[in-house]
Amino acid sequence: MKLHLGRVAESEEPGQVVVRLLLLNDSFEPVTLDRRLLIGPNPVPSVPTGLPLPISMEPPADDETGNLVVLNPWCLYGRERTFDAALGELTFHGYLLRQAEDELRATGPVRAEAVEISADPLTVSEVG
Repeated sequence: MKLHLGRVAESEEPGQVVVRLLLLNDSFEPVTLDRRLLIGPNPVPSVPTGLPLPISMEPPADDETGNLVVLNPWCLYGRERTFDAALGELTFHGYLLRQAEDELRATGPVRAEAVEISADPLTVSEVG
């Protein structure tokens, strides 16, 4: 599987940054994904001002099977988030966990070995 972060400039309103995190099943077999294990896109400002920004995650479904998504070969799963561009230069991170973790940071879990794959960071320094 491959993980990709990309800016969606055509979806942006003034003062916003829109980023997508996409997971591609680049194999020839279906893959079952627990959607709660896909983390991001997570912005990290180059100059922190106060508390860290929230980590982008999916809430759990009421039924455990509602958390599972089957990705057929060459299919995508992901999410798009909008952020305030007034935060200045932002570096976005995204990753897929091997299993649920209690301690997460924007750049990855505290236990680095818990990461299945990570997207290359995406830095956005200007708007528009």
